[in-house]
Amino acid sequence: MGKKVIVFLAVGAGTIVGIALLFNLFMTVLVGGRQITVPDIRGLREDVAASALGDNSLKYQVIGDEFSVEYPESTVSSQNPQPGQVVKQGRKIVVMMSRGGEFKEVPYCVGKPLRTARIIHGKTGLLVGNVTRVPSRGGYPEEVLSTEPLPGTGVVRGSPVNILVNEGSKGPNLIIPDLRRQSYLGAKMKLERLGLFVQESSLDERFNPLRSRIVLHDPPMGHVVSRGDTVTLIISVPGDDDGQSL
Repeated sequence: MGKKVIVFLAVGAGTIVGIALLFNLFMTVLVGGRQITVPDIRGLREDVAASALGDNSLKYQVIGDEFSVEYPESTVSSQNPQPGQVVKQGRKIVVMMSRGGEFKEVPYCVGKPLRTARIIHGKTGLLVGNVTRVPSRGGYPEEVLSTEPLPGTGVVRGSPVNILVNEGSKGPNLIIPDLRRQSYLGAKMKLERLGLFVQESSLDERFNPLRSRIVLHDPPMGHVVSRGDTVTLIISVPGDDDGQSL
């Protein structure tokens, strides 16, 4: 009697397992195939990527190419669905191929102020790397003397460009001339030729560099300064009180 019960239970258990397997197979067919984990094919050549997807019962489609610093030219640079995502068997994986890094020419900024060079490099898609300052007899402080790589060199977008700039030489002492009642542009050019920096301050909102004149300046007339120092010009439009020197 005991043996019959054991046999009956074994047959019953086998029947249940068989039914579960059939149900699982039925549901797999019903929902459209078994579930697949998408492999990571980024960085693979197209033929290798296609083979890897085929081995996992997945299809693929190349929809274009793009610049990529991370992945070499002619390899997969991006994919959708993403690696590790679970999809149905036979799902199409959309991929983009890498064109390699986007190349930009180092712009010519020699002779320009460092501030201007930073703006130009930023618009070009390049970074300003190390800035080294060296004394120079000619030129003016913060003037770009050279770049590394040299201007015109092709580099990958986002690369740093090292810049060598003029530290400036204090040189002999300079005496501030009387700039009152002079035009703003004329006074600014005169000071810059002396190797001085100019900072302006307007007395009203009507400031116009073509019409405005100097009312006051700091340091005042006769003050001793050195190359690289800053002179503040207080400016206003004609008709306002000319004021006195600071």
